[in-house]
Amino acid sequence: MDEIAEQALSNMTAVLQSFLPAADPSVDQSLILIPKKINPTGLSGYVGTHADPDASLSGRHIQAISEVTLVSDNGVSDLQQAVSGVTQSLLSQDKATLRNNGIFKLQFDQVSDIARQGTGNNVTDTRLVRFMVDFEYIPVPVEEEGTIDFFIHNFDLALSQGKARFYQYIFSTLHNSGEDPLSYFDLEDDPDVAGSSPSGSWSYDVAEGYIEQTSDVRGGPATSGGKKAGAHALVRVADAPYEAKNFIARTTVNSADTDGIGLVFRKLDHNNFYYLLLSARHEYTLLGKKVAGSYGLLQEGGLNDGAGHNEASDMEIKLIVDGNRFQVYLDNQFVTAGEDSDITEGGRLGFFTHRNSAAHFFDLTLVEFGG
Repeated sequence: MDEIAEQALSNMTAVLQSFLPAADPSVDQSLILIPKKINPTGLSGYVGTHADPDASLSGRHIQAISEVTLVSDNGVSDLQQAVSGVTQSLLSQDKATLRNNGIFKLQFDQVSDIARQGTGNNVTDTRLVRFMVDFEYIPVPVEEEGTIDFFIHNFDLALSQGKARFYQYIFSTLHNSGEDPLSYFDLEDDPDVAGSSPSGSWSYDVAEGYIEQTSDVRGGPATSGGKKAGAHALVRVADAPYEAKNFIARTTVNSADTDGIGLVFRKLDHNNFYYLLLSARHEYTLLGKKVAGSYGLLQEGGLNDGAGHNEASDMEIKLIVDGNRFQVYLDNQFVTAGEDSDITEGGRLGFFTHRNSAAHFFDLTLVEFGG
């Protein structure tokens, strides 16, 4: 087995171990991994280059069975409680935690019958609990030829079809390292917001680990048509405005407001940009544009009138921008796609809210590729 695969299995085991509850003193608890498939990610394991530090990225995608063995010498009751505790602890992990630890699927498979051994006072009862796990591991060195500091995981790196630049912002991690997550963004409002609209109010919530926008910045209707002026938080990289033409963006969001939350991209200025907007209240996912100061729909497609964000629930948004074609996935399920050729240059990108006063953003992962 190659070194990266060995590191991936070790990391995967450590992650799953961290999710297990503290073992009951009367129940022995052990976890093993049974790999079913180990594949290189990207192009024969090469998935691109990391920008800072400049280094190649190589990774592994693993499908495995995670088997937790529970052994009790104090009767079946303790064993049953241990089975329940392990199952609840693993399956209650929220999606953002799983993704940030490289796990893209954690699914209950089966629990075995109780196996009893011994006689008299030397009886032990054993049960196995099995889970199916999909995991991706891409180590990034802190310094070239240095040690591993954190892990990147993104199945879509292969879509770059060659070298890619990778950026990842996990806001709780930035805060815990002493940085202000908001320092990675330029905050601005669309000048076409209504005269009665408040200004954007962006902040970082330490307890929840997300950047939030809590002001009802608005211009245009909440329905899928018309103007969509709102609040923008535009990404900065290496203390400079970041621009991209072709990229894959992932962000985990949560909105307690039913109105618009999403992304703005290829923003050249206040009058020229594309946007992605999700509405729970009106149940739509919309790809739209503002060109020469006028809002409109894409030249082809870009609207799903039956899918929006889930109010007060974590959801991962994935946006793929490649040439004139844009695709949107919610929780890895395809939602809509569209095409447009009005803005062909690279531009700024970031978070977007429209009529939403409770929008939360946990992270942002960007894979930028050429073309």
